[in-house]
Amino acid sequence: MRSPSRRDLSRWPDAREENRYPRHGGARVRRSSPNRIPRRSSKRSILPAMMRLRVGTLLVSITLAAAVWADARARSYLAPVSEDPAARTTIVGRVYRHTVQPGETLLDIARKYDMGITELQTFYPNLDQWLLEEGSVLQIPAFWILPAAKGEGIVINVPELRLYYFIAKYGAIWTYPVTIGEKETPTPIGTFRVVEKAVDPTWNIPERLQHKYEEKSMPPGGDNPIGKYWLGLSRERYGIHGTDNAWSVGRIISNGCIRLYPEDMEILFPEAPKETVVDIVYQPVKFGFRRGEIFIEVHEDIYGRIKNLDRHTRALAKKMGIEDSVDWEEVRMALHEKSGVPVPVGAPAEGGGGEQSARHR
Repeated sequence: MRSPSRRDLSRWPDAREENRYPRHGGARVRRSSPNRIPRRSSKRSILPAMMRLRVGTLLVSITLAAAVWADARARSYLAPVSEDPAARTTIVGRVYRHTVQPGETLLDIARKYDMGITELQTFYPNLDQWLLEEGSVLQIPAFWILPAAKGEGIVINVPELRLYYFIAKYGAIWTYPVTIGEKETPTPIGTFRVVEKAVDPTWNIPERLQHKYEEKSMPPGGDNPIGKYWLGLSRERYGIHGTDNAWSVGRIISNGCIRLYPEDMEILFPEAPKETVVDIVYQPVKFGFRRGEIFIEVHEDIYGRIKNLDRHTRALAKKMGIEDSVDWEEVRMALHEKSGVPVPVGAPAEGGGGEQSARHR
């Protein structure tokens, strides 16, 4: 089996022309409340009945929801809950084709599709983010394998620079790009809770930055780097917040906190009450399932925590019971490229491994 080119996703399902963005010029677009999501749809969906996607604030529901929101931002799918690897789906999202508009930069496009700039730079390593050819068509890989997690609360996968919010009361998942800490000031790994919520917070400036700002704290306002909303974690001085510089989202540049686009934080903040569990995980390699296929998604080991990525991946596949079901030549290619995009590497075996998979061990 040969997978589609890592730089050409035209063979992937759902790849089509799409210039109806979740946001326009960074402006906030009206959003339907999750409370209004119907549990059933009386309309026959023309979309694949396997998962639900909400571009912008990605919304994947375990039950079938309405196929279209009034603002045309939603794309709805059904997400099966089967535990059978051959049937279950653990990939959310889809591929888009975007025609570059006059004056657009890669930063603009990333924000419009609620992606981090690093995600698109990794997929297009040779593309000048500032000088895009007007009228050229870019494939937008706005789809992800869900991280291994308990399926509740907030999960932040540090190497992926992405947050997932599993909301049981809505039967839904939201996902957002994030900025995380530099190697010198890493985002802590572990399980925490939301213990503080603040609107228009004062920023207590870390000691290492006080010389830069010549003060110990900064009052609320447009110049406050933590933005309008703050979710303080049980790990003191760490939290999830917005930003006064949207173009900094999706990078490895913070002092350890988790930073979101202002419009994403405005949606997340009221839906994350105190005591919400926040799992910060470190998963540079993820295996997932979709339509009877096994996928792998590989990111850089940004903090250098994995001594041997090959052995780590082999151990992960063995733990998941899919070691004999994947094409290890494809896996090694994915580990080399680290494109950050799910690529197919096999199919779940029925009753164990097969002859084909054994040949590629």
